[in-house]
Amino acid sequence: MIVIKTKPTEAGNILIYILGAIFLLGLLVVMVKGSSTPGSNIDRESLLIQVAEVQQYGQELERAVAYIMRNGHSEADIRFAHPDADSAYGDITDIPTRQVFATTGGAAKYRPPPNDIQTTPTNWFFSGENRVSDVGTDDTNNSSADLIAVLQNVSAAFCVLINDKNNITNPSDTPPQDDSTVELTTEFAGAYNATQLIEDSGALFFNSKLEGCFEGGGTPATGTYHYYRVLLAR
Repeated sequence: MIVIKTKPTEAGNILIYILGAIFLLGLLVVMVKGSSTPGSNIDRESLLIQVAEVQQYGQELERAVAYIMRNGHSEADIRFAHPDADSAYGDITDIPTRQVFATTGGAAKYRPPPNDIQTTPTNWFFSGENRVSDVGTDDTNNSSADLIAVLQNVSAAFCVLINDKNNITNPSDTPPQDDSTVELTTEFAGAYNATQLIEDSGALFFNSKLEGCFEGGGTPATGTYHYYRVLLAR
């Protein structure tokens, strides 16, 4: 019988290789387990889906507005009435062909905001009281007011992600703050009044942006975040 003797250095090297293999195997198990654990990335994944949902709805509303105007109605004729909306928007039976949510009008579906993206749940808000720089005309008279859909009181994380999708800078990973006031109390019922400008304090982050999200700068309040989508640039 032949006996093979292993030198101490060879035995030490083999032990190191074995321990190294065990370590790498353990690391691989941890990585696989972490990536497959339910909910490991659910928050961000859910947020991405919600952002896409809001953006798609904004596009649907924009198409509805364009469709109404192609059918001969004016900018002032457009209405956002619906049984589930605030009564200030009117009645959906009032000239249905000019109604965004009527099947004979814009044919958009009235949808509540996605769950869990608002700190204070509210319905969509439609405004003719604000404008965005370099969107439409930049005159300060009422002809420059844009027709805008607003989703108020969204989360900061949602706001940041919306801006990322639109190449809007988030200073220090926080949404840009509006420099003064955005008018979010007068529901659109045909009148345009260019009373307020959605803008930051000089960095021009929102210039020419049809979609974005800002922190309130007084009215609405600091520390609240609001998504906007221009449906009709004027």
